[in-house]
Amino acid sequence: MAGVIVLSDLEESSNTDILQGTRLQTVPAGGFLTFEMQAGENNATNNCTVSIQMPNGDTPLNNVQIPGSNPAGSGIIDDRQKLMITLPIAQGGHTVFSVVETGSLTFAWRVTYTPA
Repeated sequence: MAGVIVLSDLEESSNTDILQGTRLQTVPAGGFLTFEMQAGENNATNNCTVSIQMPNGDTPLNNVQIPGSNPAGSGIIDDRQKLMITLPIAQGGHTVFSVVETGSLTFAWRVTYTPA
C-alpha cells in the first residue's frame, strides 16, 4: 500500500504540466490529492491562473486566478490566503496541473497525495 506523498516547489514561469516527471505523475493507489497554491502577487500586472484536469477529463479548476500574498512573503503558502482544494483520485492515470503566469511573480504550490 502506498503512503503519503508530498511535493512542493516554486514556479517562476508558466508550466503546462507541473506533475510530469514527479512521483505523482501517476497515482500509486486510490486516494485524495490536496492542492495548496499561493501567488507572490495578484494584480492586473502580475498574476497567475491554474487549471487542474483529472484523468477522466474533469476540470475542477479551469483558469482560476490564484490569491496573492504579501510581497515580502513571496514563495510562502499562507494558510490565511492560499487556495486549497482536495480531490478524490483513482489509481493510475495522470492529473494535469498547470499554471499560466502573467508578469513577474513566484507561484508556490504543494500537492499532497493521501491514500484512501
